[in-house]
Amino acid sequence: MKKKNVFIATLSLALATTGVTAFASPSTTQENVSPESRVTEILPINNPFVEDQLISPMVIDTSNPIGDKVSGGAVVPKYFSVNAGYGHIKLLLKNYSSKPVTVSLTHNYSKRVYFSRVIDGNGSLTWKNFEEGYEQGMIGGDYTLQWSGGGNNVNGEFFGKTGSSISDVRD
Repeated sequence: MKKKNVFIATLSLALATTGVTAFASPSTTQENVSPESRVTEILPINNPFVEDQLISPMVIDTSNPIGDKVSGGAVVPKYFSVNAGYGHIKLLLKNYSSKPVTVSLTHNYSKRVYFSRVIDGNGSLTWKNFEEGYEQGMIGGDYTLQWSGGGNNVNGEFFGKTGSSISDVRD
């Protein structure tokens, strides 16, 4: 019986100590913040990738068109930029030559090669970042789309669009 009373006393003391410690501990709320504060201004959404914020559907970066004719020598580099926040990209590459060409896409700053593909003579290639393992999008910045005819002159064209989400460039 004596052991039972000692156990109950110890347990009671532990519970009382825990309650006093929790009550005396500093608050986790910010100081000088009124719980009755009111929002007087609604701020615009600056980051479309933050969860729980409304995102406008079909946000395509129309201010930054991608596309150009590709002709000339056996190796022709073409340049374009992807603006920050528009890292989802769709490219259509057309080879008008009867000979195959190799096309590669490289991010200029990081030197990351996103793809290197052969397009058959008079063929085309549609490339979408999310179908190639880049579901989170691509790095913003400058890119080089290099066309190589393997000793033959290249003759082609490319078009592209960028968007803030996969659905912007799916079709």
